[in-house]
Amino acid sequence: MNFMQMAGAISDATTLVNQLKTFFLVGVLGLMYVVFIAFVWGQTKSVLKAGIAAIGGAVVLAIVANMTVLRDKIGEDIKNPGGTAAPAAIRVVDHIGPAGSDQR
Repeated sequence: MNFMQMAGAISDATTLVNQLKTFFLVGVLGLMYVVFIAFVWGQTKSVLKAGIAAIGGAVVLAIVANMTVLRDKIGEDIKNPGGTAAPAAIRVVDHIGPAGSDQR
């Protein structure tokens, strides 16, 4: 019986964390996005600058919303560097002689 209560408490805590994450992503970041665009519009009265602010804010929102996907992709690239990345060519030079000499 005690284990069932612990499992229920863990499940409730996980649900609460997921709801807080959703509230933060949708509510707080969405409100900050709108306030940011309104602030830029109020300061500049420029449609172009407000549009650029909207695009920049949308990029930030997309990055924050897809953080887990980006984290996993970067983790895969670090663990498996030979994936789709182009190979690097490295030349090691031990010693370079004076200019005009044939020593290398």
